[in-house]
Amino acid sequence: MIMEENHLEEPIEVNEVVEENNFLPSSISDEEKGELFRELTTILSRKWVKEKVTVFGCSELDLLLATRFDIQTLRETIDEYRSFVQILGLNVIEYDMNGEKWYCLRSSHYAPSDLQSAELIVLGTIIAYLESDRDKPITTERIKEKLVITGKMKEYLVENSLRRLTRLGYIKKKQSEWDYNYRTFIEFGEDEREKIVEEFRRI
Repeated sequence: MIMEENHLEEPIEVNEVVEENNFLPSSISDEEKGELFRELTTILSRKWVKEKVTVFGCSELDLLLATRFDIQTLRETIDEYRSFVQILGLNVIEYDMNGEKWYCLRSSHYAPSDLQSAELIVLGTIIAYLESDRDKPITTERIKEKLVITGKMKEYLVENSLRRLTRLGYIKKKQSEWDYNYRTFIEFGEDEREKIVEEFRRI
């Protein structure tokens, strides 16, 4: 967690209401800011498992609790940190996890390395369906119609890929329908998803 060691040292009157803020970004010394940015790099780079799904980085709520910043100060700090890491070829990505904002750090030249070819095919199929026809439910049966019945993949590979994509945070199931989970948005931007749709149309 980010250390709570920086406080404004100003006299407090007896009747004065003490604010919870530790400091504004402009009042942090270069040394303190360097330490804060190093800790942010560690926290936002981490990969861990939350409720059986792989997640990246940290929730905004946890950052607020760790720093004791108010929301505006935290977001100003994240914006300044974002500008700092861009020089290093890194980006601060924001994503939604069950209605809660999360932040993570990734390379500007990121290429997914966790997925096998079968998983990429299944994920690409889901992306193509979601991007081109959201009105029609994306069910397991529909995915199998595209990949299994046409002879492109074995049924067990499709089922194994769906399970692993779910566990890794790429997709999630709502009742009987598949939808994006946060990680697809992190690793596949709008342009990349459009390219996948174009490739899918050629199949």
